Amino acid sequence: MARDTVKNVTPAEEPSSKDKQKAKEENEAKTDGEKKDEVEELSEEDLQLKNELEMLVERLKEGDVNLHRPALESLRTLIRTSTSSMTSVPKPLKFLRSHYVTITEIYQNWPPGDNKLFLADILSVLAMTYDEGKRESLKYRLQGSREDPGSWGHEYVRHLSTEIGQEYVSRTEKELSTDDLMALALEVVPFFLKHNAEADAVDLLLELEAIDQLPQYVDKDTYARVCLYMVSCVNLLVPPDDIQFLRTAHQIYRQHDKYTEAVSLAIRLGDHDLIKEDFEAAGHIDALLQKQIAFQLGRQQIDIPEIEDEDLKEILSNSHLSKHFIALAKELDVLEPKTPEDIYKSHLENIRPGFTSGSVDSARQNLASTFVNAFVNAGFAKDKLISIEDGTTWIYKNKDHGMLSAAASIGMIMLWDVDLGLSHVDKYLYSSEDHIQAGALLAIGLINTGVRNENDPAFALLSEHIEKPKAMMRISAIVGLGMAYSGSHREDVQELLSPFISDTTLNMEIASLAALSLGLVFVGSCHGDITSTILQTMMERDESQLKETWGRFMGLGLALLYLGKQDAAEATLETLKAIEHPIGKQVRILVEICSYAGTGNVLKIQDMLHACNDHLDKEKEDDLHQAFAVLGVALIAIGEDIGAEMALRTFNHLNIIFLNNFTYHTDALW
Repeated sequence: MARDTVKNVTPAEEPSSKDKQKAKEENEAKTDGEKKDEVEELSEEDLQLKNELEMLVERLKEGDVNLHRPALESLRTLIRTSTSSMTSVPKPLKFLRSHYVTITEIYQNWPPGDNKLFLADILSVLAMTYDEGKRESLKYRLQGSREDPGSWGHEYVRHLSTEIGQEYVSRTEKELSTDDLMALALEVVPFFLKHNAEADAVDLLLELEAIDQLPQYVDKDTYARVCLYMVSCVNLLVPPDDIQFLRTAHQIYRQHDKYTEAVSLAIRLGDHDLIKEDFEAAGHIDALLQKQIAFQLGRQQIDIPEIEDEDLKEILSNSHLSKHFIALAKELDVLEPKTPEDIYKSHLENIRPGFTSGSVDSARQNLASTFVNAFVNAGFAKDKLISIEDGTTWIYKNKDHGMLSAAASIGMIMLWDVDLGLSHVDKYLYSSEDHIQAGALLAIGLINTGVRNENDPAFALLSEHIEKPKAMMRISAIVGLGMAYSGSHREDVQELLSPFISDTTLNMEIASLAALSLGLVFVGSCHGDITSTILQTMMERDESQLKETWGRFMGLGLALLYLGKQDAAEATLETLKAIEHPIGKQVRILVEICSYAGTGNVLKIQDMLHACNDHLDKEKEDDLHQAFAVLGVALIAIGEDIGAEMALRTFNHLNIIFLNNFTYHTDALW
């Protein structure tokens, strides 16, 4: 049946190619028309709205001025009261889009007046759906009645703020005035803050380089979120925007009497005057609050020398740090001292009877036990090896540097407890063994770390041994001073240690450790005199001396002076380029690492990766700076979560490259 219904067509009866093309065009036209009908298929309500909007546009075309105002009022009402889903354009804007050009022509032909300003406001809203990168929404907004932009809705305000930022960049490049943009932005910012869009407000003012205008618009309901967002952004900003954000957030905290948060930012800024101002202002609000801030400052070893209150002095000097630490340990029930065996858990090892682990190398085992004992009992003021009555017995179980380490470990165990610690160390200062005496000097430095005492025992005791003829005593005294006064910026310590750096007759070990100690004492200070002394010494030293391992400690001492100071190290980095010895490149990497440590600065991480990527001839070139650069990636990225995650992925990639290269060279060798 199916075959019978098919009509046979002879070649002569086949349609021509022209007829085929015509039929195809008719079919396509029909299809397009059907699609158009489907798209334009509107509900009765939508059709009524569309007709009403078209009628209002027609009224605007008429010459009767009396019809214009009611038409504009109706347009505004319909646009503002329209509802839409999150993913669609409001229907009035959608239906008026085809009339946008017509309405702009009407606007151009109208004479100046209130109606023209009114129409400009409507055109500004309509331009959101018609804008082709011309920023016409902003253009008509600036020409309009300047009523509250928030009355047109959140999406309109966001669109407007985007165009404000774009226009600001354009005008700045052409050196044109931006006053009108700034005025409009300051109208938009309060709307954002009122409607939980603090991030948009901050971003807009950042684009306009006016973040300092923000505090006047922040209130008690918005300040916390604003400051949290701003501080979170700091690691992602470039100087000077990062500093400006911190200062603005600090100002907002001060406005709302949040002094602990304000002091934290002042410490981060490294502004001692600002810290002192916050500390004193908190005292006028609440004495307990001031004490809380004093604990903050004491932990950071920041001194306020003009304070007369004895309680505050003791808190700032960390005099009770040991007492509070032990009280916490008692509260947590961890005060009982531990032995190295508690850490090793060697009783769990499967050892054959008659075989004693460690008997072959007891000196190293004792040294390891000394360090483990010191760290596991640090700050607890008692242990089961050294601080007991016959603790000297353990010291004499070691030899040479093992004895030095055992004596020095007393300082770790007695950490922060100056009175009790010095009484334990005193007897070792008069030992006949030089190594024990040297260890006692290191212990004095450790005990006084971070603690300020009005009698200044560390300086008095250690300065006596600084000129001793024996190098070991001199070195221990120098390092002890560095630990005892780390972060204190004590000028008398600088006067005492600087000559050891500049004296080229001294060996590299003494000079380098003196530089490292001064780096610890003046950490983050950018101290000019110490910087110039270290740089001059590195230029004057013989190449053979710079090759010594101790030279790296001199470079580290220099780097610590610029810890967290970012661009402040630029002059020093340029000077280091003049040092042709490989140590110049190593120290330059170290200074960059310390300057940007914890900042998450992407550009500096890239610089470190470039240094890692250099292919060197190991027989002719020193590649130690690449090892420093790898550490630099981690130290810089550690301050920002996303950067840290990216650094880990980069390290995995570097490992793959290393393994591939290793496999290639191994295959070639075979």
